[in-house]
Amino acid sequence: MIKSRHRRLVRNLFLIGLFVSFVCSGCAPSYPKDKLAETLINVCKKEYDVEIQAKLVGKTIVVFIPLDELFDLKLDILPDAVEKIEDVILTTSRALFSTDAEVDFYMIIAADVKTTAAEVFLVRYMDDVYKFMYGWINREDYSRRILWQVNFDPKLLKSSFFDFDVEEITLPGFLAQQIAQRSNKIFAASVVHKIKINSEFDPRTQRFFFSVVSADNTRFQKIYLPIIANIADNVLADYKFEAFSEIVIRNALLRNFVVITKNDREEYRKVDIDELLTLPFYK
Repeated sequence: MIKSRHRRLVRNLFLIGLFVSFVCSGCAPSYPKDKLAETLINVCKKEYDVEIQAKLVGKTIVVFIPLDELFDLKLDILPDAVEKIEDVILTTSRALFSTDAEVDFYMIIAADVKTTAAEVFLVRYMDDVYKFMYGWINREDYSRRILWQVNFDPKLLKSSFFDFDVEEITLPGFLAQQIAQRSNKIFAASVVHKIKINSEFDPRTQRFFFSVVSADNTRFQKIYLPIIANIADNVLADYKFEAFSEIVIRNALLRNFVVITKNDREEYRKVDIDELLTLPFYK
């Protein structure tokens, strides 16, 4: 796991270039849609001597940064890698404020393609960027809204070219991941309650699904479920997102689940997460 100071650093990378982007936002498009990816590649190479690959997938711009090294032996992000990621984020930020392409999300994948296949995966929602720029959300809230993960992808060692086999990011899918990320952060910080939440959004049924693995059904019902439901309610309220039918929270081990309707959300609104996390083990 990346140390906390590097998690903050990775998140703060996405603040790079906002002022420059804001200044350029009124300019005529200099990154036309049909050449957006190509121009990003050329600018990163010309201005920073950084090789990237890029592709517009629907309304998501995906940028891949192949690196010789990403982490040191202590799992700290190497300074050279940070500098390259910053340069690419700066370029991408400028581009997205000066393009006629409809881009809702942008995804940065920086990976060690030489030895470890470790990758840092970051996603941000452009609407969040606008809100931050205009002071509608603060820096802390903005950082919370950025998705980030550390993965290991062995296939990255087999080829120097990224296959871009990624799905276009949608708002409900993004929110499902954000709810899981915020929940996982809370449980990771707990000494007692170490669980991992997985998430998905089913566009066919318009349901959010969140799953945990717990051998203790009482703990699932009394602690895990209300905390996840509370976080889900807060995130959906923050984004004013109502285009869903239900929230389903399930225990994958015991194969039971609870369905929360829109009207049921209020029941979990005043959940005290800190208090629940202090509850003892259940037998």
